[in-house]
Amino acid sequence: MYLAELEDRLGHTFRNNQLLEEALTHPSYFVESMKTTGKDFQRLEFLGDAVLGLAITEKLFEIFPSFDEGKLTKLRAKLVSRKVLSLLASSLGIGKYLRLGKGEEKNQGRTKPSNLANALESVIGALYLDGGWEKAKSFVFQLFSPLFVELHKDPSAFLEYENSKGLLQEFLQKKGMELPVYRIVLESGEAHNKWYEVEVLWKNQVLGKGSGKSKKEAELRAAKEAFEKLISQTPTDLIQES
Repeated sequence: MYLAELEDRLGHTFRNNQLLEEALTHPSYFVESMKTTGKDFQRLEFLGDAVLGLAITEKLFEIFPSFDEGKLTKLRAKLVSRKVLSLLASSLGIGKYLRLGKGEEKNQGRTKPSNLANALESVIGALYLDGGWEKAKSFVFQLFSPLFVELHKDPSAFLEYENSKGLLQEFLQKKGMELPVYRIVLESGEAHNKWYEVEVLWKNQVLGKGSGKSKKEAELRAAKEAFEKLISQTPTDLIQES
């Protein structure tokens, strides 16, 4: 089965293969093909959105017992944003498996953030139907685990920079064991008013640069620039474990 590789990444072998195929089928696939029957991912996306939201809510409720509804809602919204979901979908290589119409294929549909985010939600919906709540929740927790770790350390930084360091490290580890290195290239100002400029390197290549009033802020900005650049330049069919 051509989706076996993706199933390995999802940690689940589907009993109903059609569910996974449906979860990866863009609406354009049937519109622009000779096929008159079949389902696209829109219904599973609807279901997956609810499953994802509940799983994220449960985890946030657990790790932030002192946070009120407003803070929890804000954190959840950031975690399930289109941008974060599309980046996580890219890290799984979901774009490689999408079934697209010819027009959508030519229009770089495999790398479109909206297609990737929608497909990830639909895959979560398919996991829920095929494996149940615990399987779907386990997958969500594992996929978002680097974000949860960074979020627990510093919720305010996560809200601003979307765990850029964690996402960058996870992305690079799928392409090799070497970790990114952060290097201060400029430190200026008085002790009470410092300014830092940082580069992030991987295999001696400068991937991104950032600046800020603290080393951490500068590193986060450098990681954010590097991660967004890598995602935009790397075909999703190459984003896979080495």
